[in-house]
Amino acid sequence: FSTSRAVVGTALARDARVKVHTSRPRARIATTSALGDTLPVYLARESARGHIDGELAVALNSVAVACKRVRALVASAPLAGNTGTLGSSNASGDEQKKLDVLANDVFVAEISSCGRAGIIVTEEEDTPIAVESVGGEYIVTFDPIDGSSNIDACVTTGSIFGVYSPGECRVDDTDTVESAVEKCLVNTRQSGEQLVAAGYCMFSSSCVFMLTTGQGVYQFDFDPDVGEFVMSKERVMVPDGDKMQRIYSGNNGNVNLWAPELKAYVSYLQAGGKDGGKPFSYRYIGALIGDAHRTLLYGGLWLYPPDANAKEGKARLLYEVAPIAFIFEQAGGLATHGPLADKRVMEVVPQHIHQKHPMFVGSKSMVEDLQRFLKQA
Repeated sequence: FSTSRAVVGTALARDARVKVHTSRPRARIATTSALGDTLPVYLARESARGHIDGELAVALNSVAVACKRVRALVASAPLAGNTGTLGSSNASGDEQKKLDVLANDVFVAEISSCGRAGIIVTEEEDTPIAVESVGGEYIVTFDPIDGSSNIDACVTTGSIFGVYSPGECRVDDTDTVESAVEKCLVNTRQSGEQLVAAGYCMFSSSCVFMLTTGQGVYQFDFDPDVGEFVMSKERVMVPDGDKMQRIYSGNNGNVNLWAPELKAYVSYLQAGGKDGGKPFSYRYIGALIGDAHRTLLYGGLWLYPPDANAKEGKARLLYEVAPIAFIFEQAGGLATHGPLADKRVMEVVPQHIHQKHPMFVGSKSMVEDLQRFLKQA
């Protein structure tokens, strides 16, 4: 745990049993439209209806506040001198941009002060951060700036977050600080099945906040006139069939490093796919959020396989891959991995908090077509 911010002593060296949240409420279809609701109003109504608990609503509101603050930092970065690198690397070995660190400080401060998170996991910190909680005890994970290499060119970036069930962490008076830390560190390594909420905030032509609490996917857009995220789309579904655009995404510069059958699949899409029709168009932004958001709204397939230089891919499982997988499954899509693309990303348990992981994600029919192709290859 980060000792500079963590409350380790009294917070961890006492008897504690955290309530276990093991099941997610079944999806319900709202009887009235929530379009036009601000995010705080929507969360308050969901809490009143019993769809989410009040502690989670508070935590999600704090995430939204962090996103609004980071939005302002991104918009003012060129004039404020906050572009460029710091000359340092994060826990995953990525070169840190100035905004990576600024955005991380914002998220840590907002999540810590809400009082509903017990542990914070962020891409920019080597170890989890333990914080004082007055309720909820959620494990909140995030990548404060995804696609930070795009910042200096003013191309799409964003923040990804996941809120995990507290699970259980027992500590007693005989535990040393080190043993207490290890017990609770294990508690952070949860599969996507333990997510109670996930989403992302995308900074582009508008500022978009996508959210799921396990009951569908909702889109909120930032309205600067009222200073709030306002719902613009409800029950978002990944287009499929005739409604799907024929688009695939992935780093084409790395195709020669992919497995031969995946390289052949790209050629297959370029030739028109299973129906031999119009060739699939290639689109790639280079930020997970941007490519995932386009795929979510337009349909198609996003390919993020392992390659010869990155055996596990480059995106982090706990706070990037699993939250995106949760969103796509809630929107009727699929998120898989494996040599045959037939294993659910949501079931993978990370071995360490910054573990990287590959993913194939998109319209259900496209992921199934990939599975069929790989099985026959």
